[in-house]
Amino acid sequence: MHDDIGDIERANLRFRQVVEAAPTAMVMVNKRGIIEMVNTQTELIFGYSRDELLGQLIDILLPECFRHQHPQHRDSFFSDLSPRAMGTGRDLFGRRKDGSEFPVEVGINPIETDDGVKVLSAITDISARKRLEERFRQVVEAAPNAMVMVNKRGIIEMVNTQAETIFGYSRAGLLGQPIDILLPERFRHQHPQHRDSFFSELSPRAMGTGRDLFARRKDGSEFPVEVGLNPIETDDGVKVLSAITDISARVKASIKLAEHRDELERSNKELATFAYVASHDLKSPLRGIFQISHWIEEDLNNGHTEAIPQHMNLLRGRLRRMERLLDDLLAYSRAGRLEGSVSQVDLGKWAQNIFEMQTPPEGFTLEVAADLPTFNTLTTPLEQVLRNLFSNAIKHHDKPAGRIELSWRVASKHYYEFSVADDGPGISPEYQERVYIMFQTLRPRDEVEGSGMGLALVKKIVEAYGGSTSIVSDGIRGSAIRFTWPINIEERLNRANSAEAKL
Repeated sequence: MHDDIGDIERANLRFRQVVEAAPTAMVMVNKRGIIEMVNTQTELIFGYSRDELLGQLIDILLPECFRHQHPQHRDSFFSDLSPRAMGTGRDLFGRRKDGSEFPVEVGINPIETDDGVKVLSAITDISARKRLEERFRQVVEAAPNAMVMVNKRGIIEMVNTQAETIFGYSRAGLLGQPIDILLPERFRHQHPQHRDSFFSELSPRAMGTGRDLFARRKDGSEFPVEVGLNPIETDDGVKVLSAITDISARVKASIKLAEHRDELERSNKELATFAYVASHDLKSPLRGIFQISHWIEEDLNNGHTEAIPQHMNLLRGRLRRMERLLDDLLAYSRAGRLEGSVSQVDLGKWAQNIFEMQTPPEGFTLEVAADLPTFNTLTTPLEQVLRNLFSNAIKHHDKPAGRIELSWRVASKHYYEFSVADDGPGISPEYQERVYIMFQTLRPRDEVEGSGMGLALVKKIVEAYGGSTSIVSDGIRGSAIRFTWPINIEERLNRANSAEAKL
């Protein structure tokens, strides 16, 4: 019997030694919540001496606001004895002797003794960890991009204000939701596989390298993003912190830069063509004028004045040709400027007036489709296009009479397509690109009036408003020049003005 007592005492001693050596505060209480044992760590953490704690209610170590709930929690534990973490999912706090409070984690274990079941509580001061967590939250909150932390199951556990701003959700609307809520639906089925791949090989990385990534706002709209992934070690396991950057502005700027680059390349090509024109086409009438002046001088010296009126007519013709070249060059340089006022036009009547202003030769007629639209547009550039197409059809016709037709269709949601067709000589497919080049004609210059700028001017104007041109001809008889034109030109002007304002 003495041996049994000795064994019990030795067991109790070992138990006390283990409790005393624990790195956390250890507090044992009975069923009534009276403290029966504490260790040195308890004294250090709470600021009480051992004597001050023994025999006191455990409530002495609780903030006053929690004390009224504690008997209920204690009774719940004693009714279902098992080791557990106390207050799972809630923030727990201890109270020091000086009244200050601090965050804690508490593990509770039932202990069988001769005096009945006791509760041994292991209490850890987690102030340092909470400070680190708070600093981490502050860093995340201060980040200039959206920060979203998810667990291994893809559930959102933390977001910052930027995430709310970018995605249009409130913080409460995101926490606890699957990360899929921020993905376009067409990508959601792939995401679990990508997430598993990240967790199987933890390392900071950019998401979706080599792929275009998109996110989805609360309103359903999508936008391009860049995503950086970082594994974060926590007490609850590894999490993923995603840094999400909205790159919409960068993508738009890149597209705009590409457009400006294309425009610059086109301008450079036009400049090269202009240089050629200046050295060749503009010099041609000048050489003619120079030659005619020599003829006049020779005739005057020789007394042959009867040929001078003919020479003067030739001279005036060369000057008129020079004037046309300069006028057409000026018109070409101005073509495509997004300017002018918007007016409503009844295209059928308006086109007929433009045609009659060309003073076409007798025998040339214009037939317009009966249902041509009435719409708001910039009249000056559209008039230039129609005037040049009508003039082109008349000048290049090979007969004294001809028929020109203006028809149309709705090409798309934003564009009409108009067609100016004639029954003159066709344009062979191999020449259909050439006719758009400045000062290019398919007949000798002396056989046709004009500078060869008409279709080049049409193409430049149409493309400036987002349209396109095409030629339909079998090369034998008849040709149609088709071009698209904005249905709502005011919308396009507003976008263009807005884009210029941002540059």
